[in-house]
Amino acid sequence: MGLPLILHRYINRQVFMTTVLVTFILVMVLVSGRFIKYLAEAAAGEIAADALFLVMAFRMPEFLQMIVPLSLYIALLLVLGRMHMDNEMVVLQAGGQGNGRVVRSLVVPILMATTLVGMFSLYVTPRGDAEVNRIFEEQKDRSVLELLTPGRFHVKGSSDSQRATYAEHLNREKGVLENVFVADARFESQGEAGRLLTVWAKSGKLVVEEGISYLLLTDGFQYQGKPGQLDYKEVGFKEARVRIGGEKTDSRPPKVRGRSTQELVDQRADNKAALAELQWRLSLILTVPIMALAAIPLARVNPRQGRFYRLIPAVLGYMLYVGMLLVCRSAIEDHKGSLPWYLSMVWIHLSAGAVVFLLYFGGRLFRRRARS
Repeated sequence: MGLPLILHRYINRQVFMTTVLVTFILVMVLVSGRFIKYLAEAAAGEIAADALFLVMAFRMPEFLQMIVPLSLYIALLLVLGRMHMDNEMVVLQAGGQGNGRVVRSLVVPILMATTLVGMFSLYVTPRGDAEVNRIFEEQKDRSVLELLTPGRFHVKGSSDSQRATYAEHLNREKGVLENVFVADARFESQGEAGRLLTVWAKSGKLVVEEGISYLLLTDGFQYQGKPGQLDYKEVGFKEARVRIGGEKTDSRPPKVRGRSTQELVDQRADNKAALAELQWRLSLILTVPIMALAAIPLARVNPRQGRFYRLIPAVLGYMLYVGMLLVCRSAIEDHKGSLPWYLSMVWIHLSAGAVVFLLYFGGRLFRRRARS
């Protein structure tokens, strides 16, 4: 077994293990934050609790396509930085194994990460995002009986109206709410209080007619009036219906992030959002080799400086790179009319490639220029 093969296996093993560890940590941090957000929505009754893990599963490819490039980048900085700290790079260079051999040793992990991100970005993530959108649309159509948490207020509304629903008990076997309270408020201009309709009923049951959901209330009272005034009207009823859902339709067009890559290619000429999404998906793929190649010279540190000397500046550079891509994506989506030649993510990648070129050959060029 020759020295190059041993070097390949040694570096690849270290990079793989470190990448997996960093990916696991970042995924746990990101997933925990997102899960807490969805958990709060479930507690507020905006999404059913049984849909939480399904949503998180479909979101996972989106998380990974953002985390894997950063994980590989950090892993290369840590592994190569440690090799510089332990003078392993000095030994390799003395044995004729310079940066070129190290770059060739990293071709396999870089290609694997690029392929994985490309598969997620172009195929898996759009399908997962479409499924998440479908789940959220279904949650919007679910009735109060399915989303209402007994003993808590379920508030839903917009800028000009708001509705609060409360039930003391929910009998899921019979599909009946007990001791139901519904407050429907309408706001006038400038946020002033308008009409307030309050309903209390002994029980409530879901009924669906012509695709529209109603809450059939029995044995209750209705109070209607304007806050601050004394002309409230009280009406008792045996049965009353409260509309709790819009008319269900099956023809909801998917959002641009949930469309397939082929659809984005077909729509890119006429749809700015489709063009921005297409460029973003391709950009995620390009970030892997560009930043991986940048990590090799950035990991070159002096043993006196420490292996983490360039880690924070390098990560800030990565954040600047991705941040510029996000800004360009928003600019393309919001631009009116034909796009100017400079408004494209291609220029950001070319600039990043130029920086990587200077990291490898900038010192030689400047020394030659100084000598001449």
